[in-house]
Amino acid sequence: METRIKAVWQGSFKEGKGQFNVTDSAINNTTFKPSFAKGNESFTNPEQLLASAHAACYTMTLSYILSENGFSADNQIETTVSLALNNNVITKSILTLQAKIADITEEQFQNFALKAKEICPVGNALNVEISLEATLVS
Repeated sequence: METRIKAVWQGSFKEGKGQFNVTDSAINNTTFKPSFAKGNESFTNPEQLLASAHAACYTMTLSYILSENGFSADNQIETTVSLALNNNVITKSILTLQAKIADITEEQFQNFALKAKEICPVGNALNVEISLEATLVS
């Protein structure tokens, strides 16, 4: 599988803006600007997109692992990702997971959560420290 996204930028770094073009995607024609940009226009920045990709990928990976082991996330899996930056370098991705899954033990849940962290394709692409705090909600 190959994913292609075209990013186009116009203007200076501080005053300009960019746009993503992705065929058959909800992020098609999404405006992006630097994280410090201000204004009334709705936009995102690359760090938000990366954190979103990691959260979505991790959550889907965990859902896959649960399904393969006879569990279903019919209730809810909620993943929050925070990126730590130091001198404009992403140094860490912090996963915070809360899930309500019927008939699963705490040990099974923690093992599956850790396995998802280890095999998540986006997390592996980041090549940074990834921490995980997983909470099973009863």
